Amino acid sequence: MSYGLPATHADINFIARTCKKTNNFALCMAVLRGNPKSAQASTEHDLANIALQIATDTIRKNTAAICDLDYKHQGTPEAPVWHVCVKAHVLVAANLIDGAGPSFHVGDYADVLKIVSEAKGAGDTCENAFKAVHKASPMAYMDRQTTEHCGLAGDLICLLLTK
Repeated sequence: MSYGLPATHADINFIARTCKKTNNFALCMAVLRGNPKSAQASTEHDLANIALQIATDTIRKNTAAICDLDYKHQGTPEAPVWHVCVKAHVLVAANLIDGAGPSFHVGDYADVLKIVSEAKGAGDTCENAFKAVHKASPMAYMDRQTTEHCGLAGDLICLLLTK
């Protein structure tokens, strides 16, 4: 999942209360506790911002890896599948990197949620492309990580929509 120093005990209680409001308590706790910035979070807004940054970093890293793998598979029978994966990831990565942060900081949480939801689907698009050619996806871990991190960011952003 994520790396870093664990949050302090007092902060863990706040993180736990917030994570109980998400769709995946265990994932939420693991991701947020593993990020050192979470120790300074005092609001749901802070945690949602941290989760959005984690999701953005994840898709940026995974997109770069997928583009590298696509390049290595040029001219192979799986090349069209790799192109589907690259296209799906590059499009949502650009939207997430360029659009989600600015929208979040001006309080347009509905727009951020839309962008994060689209990014969450990039992994499924890639997995389905491999399934269509009856191949196991070599990026299953990365796709799951993208789905999980974007899903967590979406869950926490949803908490802000009701305020």
